[in-house]
Amino acid sequence: MTKANRTTCSVMLSPAMKIYELIDAAPMLLSLFSRLNIRLPFGDISVEEMCQRDGYNTSLFLMLCAMHIDLRHRPDAEELTEDMLPEVIAYLRASHRYYAEQMLPHTALHLEEILSHCDDLSARVLRRFYDDYSRYITTHFEEEEREIFTIIDSHSECDTNFALFDMPHTDIDDRSNDIASLIIKSLPESAPTPLRCAMLKHVYALRDDLRRHSNIETHLLRPLVEKRLKRK
Repeated sequence: MTKANRTTCSVMLSPAMKIYELIDAAPMLLSLFSRLNIRLPFGDISVEEMCQRDGYNTSLFLMLCAMHIDLRHRPDAEELTEDMLPEVIAYLRASHRYYAEQMLPHTALHLEEILSHCDDLSARVLRRFYDDYSRYITTHFEEEEREIFTIIDSHSECDTNFALFDMPHTDIDDRSNDIASLIIKSLPESAPTPLRCAMLKHVYALRDDLRRHSNIETHLLRPLVEKRLKRK
């Protein structure tokens, strides 16, 4: 992972880096540990020691870290190996569960707090926007599971639907921005600013994490699948 680390990632990552140093340098990576179900405590162990302990490919783990830290980061194609593919799929599936079971419900709790301070019309509009947004995201995940991950798992010769990696993520971005705009511009003054800010924080965090998810599918999963197809 040495060459890839020098591309755009702002944190100097290495297998010898202590886990506490990694988290201190990039607290956003805590969600990565959560979705991978990596065991605590870490003590003084290094990234490489943790990966060996929990059965993860060290180079791939550092690629995922770099792509979470910097949206512009792109792994070096020469460092991608086909044996990484099952771990990437497992990570993406874990991310789907993380969004569906943690991020979306947590954001919905903040939504309910805001709605309690809104008039009926504003509450109906915002709830409809959020319900449509949440349903769209979970439907997209189901399509990815069915039309991409399952096909890859089965080593099928069928064409993988790479189109799912593209436009739907743009739609998710637009829908996230629509909800944020509604909260900023259109809710009545009775909705307290601290509640608006808390809701916006979670909407933007979800949007940005979904952008990382899309990058991992496009710049990690897709090249790995293409490598396997070329070999056949």
